[in-house]
Amino acid sequence: MDTAPDLEQLITEGIKGLSAQYLSEVADFVVFIRRRAMEQEPYDAESIRQELSLLDARERQHLEDEFADFDQQLPEE
Repeated sequence: MDTAPDLEQLITEGIKGLSAQYLSEVADFVVFIRRRAMEQEPYDAESIRQELSLLDARERQHLEDEFADFDQQLPEE
């Protein structure tokens, strides 16, 4: 089962009946693998860095908003 046609058959048979959600994930993975096989960067590192930077900024703002009215005094006992 190590030949390319055997593996293609296994993949083809393995995806039959999967929901659109799972087929979409398989398609994303196929694109990733194809790009890697063609020695291309399988993802856009700069886009990922930008997205993480935006995520970091949004999370920081969320935390600042969440604790804006936080009173640091301990409750009286």
